[in-house]
Amino acid sequence: MELTFHGHACLSARGERGVVVMDPYRTGALGGAISHAPVEIDARWVTISHYHADHSHVSSRLGTPQVVDRAGRVDGLDFTCRTTYHDRFQGTRMGLTSMLAFELDGIRIAHLGDIGCDLTPADVAALGPVDVLIFPTGGTYTLGSGDAPALLKALNPRLAIPVHYESHGCKLGLEPVEALLSHVQGIKRPGTSTWSSANGLPTKGEVLVLEPAN
Repeated sequence: MELTFHGHACLSARGERGVVVMDPYRTGALGGAISHAPVEIDARWVTISHYHADHSHVSSRLGTPQVVDRAGRVDGLDFTCRTTYHDRFQGTRMGLTSMLAFELDGIRIAHLGDIGCDLTPADVAALGPVDVLIFPTGGTYTLGSGDAPALLKALNPRLAIPVHYESHGCKLGLEPVEALLSHVQGIKRPGTSTWSSANGLPTKGEVLVLEPAN
């Protein structure tokens, strides 16, 4: 399986059965704050954590995928969906978001969407064991870098990939990914946009910063 970070909170996972695109953004969304180039890939599934324009843009550039925004079996793949809060005020400021998890090529991936609150034991149990975790770290609208240690401890993934931070293609006044360095040790930054399971999953938890491809 190969993971590609396209930008903002969007990744794709390519496996033997097809491609899953997670939280695709709309180029120019939020008054132009999202300027990553459009994602162009033939997807079989697209997961959507919530219907903000920077997480839910399913265009013809993605082909004719199945859209997944809830739990269930879709086109032969089982998806777990757990609704949580986009903020620390029970959703009264930013609304709700979802965490979606699925297994591809024997690897369980969980995308936490725009979670803005601490995980509960019920959240952790609902997601189940996680091999690859995709988590927001920019703060302001989601959890921030200071929340990362507790999040990683709760889910204990073998590989964790931060997203939703300030970058050349996202100008929302978020923390840059470098802010994680003060809170998480041993971060790897290989300078690539992709990760392949051909090299094997880490035996211990590893945080990997991928560069936006778009």
